[in-house]
Amino acid sequence: MMQNNIHVIHNTEQHFNKKNVCAYARVSSDKDLQLTSFEAQVSYYTNYILKNDNWNFVGVYSDEGISGTSTNNRDGFNLMIDLAKLGQIDLIITKSISRFSRNTIDTLTLLRELKTYGTEVFFEKENISSFDNKIEFVISVLASMAEEESRNISDNVKWGVRKGFKKGEFFLNTQLMLGYKRDKDGNVYIDETEAKIVREIYKMYLDGIGTPTIAKILTERGIKTVKGNDKWNVSGVVGILKNEKYSGSALLQKNMNPDFRVKISKVNNNVLPQYYIEDSHEGIVSKEDFKRVQQKFADRTPRQQSIVKRFRNRDHYTKYSGLCFCGICNERFRHKINNTGTPYQREMLQCTSNESKKVCPADTLFISAFEKIIQKQIKFILQNQKMFLQLAESAFINDKALLSLTKKKEALEAKINALVSKLEFNDDGTSFSTLVVSEIENKLQDLRIEYSLVTNKLLTEYNFDIKFDTLKKVLKEIKDLNGDYETFDYKKIFSKVIINSRKDIVFVLNFRSNIENDKIKNTVLKDETEHLIRKTTIKTNHSIYI
Repeated sequence: MMQNNIHVIHNTEQHFNKKNVCAYARVSSDKDLQLTSFEAQVSYYTNYILKNDNWNFVGVYSDEGISGTSTNNRDGFNLMIDLAKLGQIDLIITKSISRFSRNTIDTLTLLRELKTYGTEVFFEKENISSFDNKIEFVISVLASMAEEESRNISDNVKWGVRKGFKKGEFFLNTQLMLGYKRDKDGNVYIDETEAKIVREIYKMYLDGIGTPTIAKILTERGIKTVKGNDKWNVSGVVGILKNEKYSGSALLQKNMNPDFRVKISKVNNNVLPQYYIEDSHEGIVSKEDFKRVQQKFADRTPRQQSIVKRFRNRDHYTKYSGLCFCGICNERFRHKINNTGTPYQREMLQCTSNESKKVCPADTLFISAFEKIIQKQIKFILQNQKMFLQLAESAFINDKALLSLTKKKEALEAKINALVSKLEFNDDGTSFSTLVVSEIENKLQDLRIEYSLVTNKLLTEYNFDIKFDTLKKVLKEIKDLNGDYETFDYKKIFSKVIINSRKDIVFVLNFRSNIENDKIKNTVLKDETEHLIRKTTIKTNHSIYI
């Protein structure tokens, strides 16, 4: 989400007297100035900024449908703040305080911090600047009112839901349940085709078939999950076996949201009352079978329970999940444990194409070997940090997508200047018809919107300064770990790891948005690591694609 500092941000020679001005738009409903698309947001704020000859447009940053009660997970907002800290934004225009943030503390802290960097925030609705001496008092009052409004809405919604729970009222989400559907009038009914699958899952489990095997059987039969996926996993099977709604009952308020400011649901561990509704709807399985299944889950031996707990808490499972890909078939590699709980237990990475049967030539790779390889690659980066950063900078500046966008921006700018010259020529006395002038102005408007969209993409997706600064911070974080990477998230530095074979691995640097697969072999910082696969010594060549 970066931009070339040479072509976009640091073009200060022709704009040294202008303020770098951007806008922030957070749209959560169709009523917000009818800004229902990103293009419309850019159009509105671009025109607003371009009308002022003393302003230089530096982007529209947008988060759609996200609550303003917290600045977490607001990517557009956070990128804008980072740019301001780098001195690249002088003025931020936003609709209102409530659109900027509904958290009073966040608002005041951010405004104070931005002021130290010389960045002003202007709120259109309140007609207030953050540089006003009375701003803190006004912000405190208005933001507190907005926060209280948000709290009241949250409390009212919760009160209504809980009142409904007490009466036994609830909504059965059929989109997340296999075997249940709704008719055109919204009434719930059982889809027998899917219900047969649910009953078979219960039968298999009660017959002694484990959940991993059930998942494997369902996948091999070509049965799709409730989300339409071809592959079943253990958690999907367990979710069906432990969901009381399949027996025609409903346990309400399983989860809770402890703080209206943070939209994170947590398990309700006896904090709030729960309501168990018997016969709330027609069940797919009998209550007796459901109870037998729950008893069987409860009867797991301590050893089985510890294995499950240990497996669920594995750092590797989340650390490598979604990171490793097969260089042969492009499917993901997943974390797998063989011979669990025995002296022969082995943890490995396996191509998901080979989960049921061997269809991809890719071999498994022991986790211990992979950790040795990835840690050596990181160590090699630290040892050659200066060269590494130079290579990253060169790769970014010469990125084909970036160069293409920059060329397009320059071409649009030339077209705009040509049309502006025509209008200026007309002002000097040449008589254009009203229709011709109107056509030129309309075309000019379209070109300016297209130009601002391209510029905005350069600013928000190709911002070299932010990307490079983040990369340096990650390298410092790695260095401070002193070789202890147990808790380090490798996705901070690598966007993916391509396992071509046990002898060839490519680490793709998390630096550029677009990766050309056909150029993936043009790698740098090549190294070699020896490790054992059983009793055989393997030499793995590994390198980085920047």
